[in-house]
Amino acid sequence: MKLANVELSEIRVVSLYVITCFMCENQTHFPASETDASVGDAAVMAASRGWRSYETSDESCSVACPRCIKEALEREAEA
Repeated sequence: MKLANVELSEIRVVSLYVITCFMCENQTHFPASETDASVGDAAVMAASRGWRSYETSDESCSVACPRCIKEALEREAEA
């Protein structure tokens, strides 16, 4: 078998937004084409999937995934 590099025509460049949860480092990805290359649109799309920032009486988080939001809500309810 003769090996060679991947054919250049088979490689494509993809632009995407990556949002990382500050609490657990989970990531979500949005192709820039889906959001018309707007960071604001990517933020709205993230919110529609449960990604949020939050602030409580004793902590704040600039970006949290749905699981970490749920945990923060549970901690807040216990307080």
